[in-house]
Amino acid sequence: MNKNTTLLNIIISFTLLSACNLSLAEDSAPANASIENTEAKDNTKVENNSEAENKVYVIPTPQISRISALETSLKNRQLTHQLDTLEANGDPFLTLYQPSLTSSTQGCVIILHSDNEHPDWPDAVAPLRNALPEHSWCTISIEVPDITKRAEAVNTQISTQEDNSQAVELPNQDTVFSRILATIAKAQSNEIEVFALLGYKTGAAYALNFLANNSDTANALILIDIETPATTSHYSLAQQVRKIPQPILDYYINSNAGSSQFAMWRKQAANQRTEINNDFIQLDAVPDRANGKKSKQLLVQRVRGFLKQNTNQRDQRKTLPSVKKGLFYESP
Repeated sequence: MNKNTTLLNIIISFTLLSACNLSLAEDSAPANASIENTEAKDNTKVENNSEAENKVYVIPTPQISRISALETSLKNRQLTHQLDTLEANGDPFLTLYQPSLTSSTQGCVIILHSDNEHPDWPDAVAPLRNALPEHSWCTISIEVPDITKRAEAVNTQISTQEDNSQAVELPNQDTVFSRILATIAKAQSNEIEVFALLGYKTGAAYALNFLANNSDTANALILIDIETPATTSHYSLAQQVRKIPQPILDYYINSNAGSSQFAMWRKQAANQRTEINNDFIQLDAVPDRANGKKSKQLLVQRVRGFLKQNTNQRDQRKTLPSVKKGLFYESP
């Protein structure tokens, strides 16, 4: 073999080897790139999952915020002595306590506020819980859990279901009932013997249904602007009045045909009670509300007068000179 042939063979072999290496490099590059991309995507998924696990979602808690604001308000007004936390079925709840401001305590009024409100709500709850202690009644206003979430629409339709054969079940009923019982037990430990239940709007629905199912726990019932939760029949709730032997004050606003019908059902149920010795007093609040600023004062007078006439009143421990009694006592 001559030199030229040998040189030609070397050149051909080198060319083939270079082409083979280039082909192998091209084939391996996409595979490596694919592996790297896959690993990068997997790492991104891990990071995203980790972020999702560590992310804190803020859930609105309107009732907690409302109660916290109430506590702050009372602290700013130097009224923290009224705050008291009780427990029912392992669940703590807030109460506002006001002792009787006289030497003769007649009893205690347990107050239930309406939905999406708090134990010192200004419309009716605060005026009553602050004024009644001046007339020998202690007051305990209880925190009631919300029924309607703020984002939900409120159903204002009057239910006409005429079925009183079944027991009425209100939303959060077990929770509210256990709180009422815990409050009564706490007051009894302080030697309170006479109790009146007072509910405002949906709080009145709870008070009515509670006494219908626990008739030996209170001596009187006061319903202020009673409202029925949307899931409950107005007629069925009204029939619970038949089960209550205690005196009842039904102070309501007759604003439309629906409220008038609901009031009529409550009146009819009261007339069907077998215990006819105790009064059912139903008053339309519209005339009182027409007095503007004096409406809250009139509300207090209505409630105070009802309690005075329909509960056993203790004698005043401190007597006054007979010649001056006319200044302090109403004429018989």
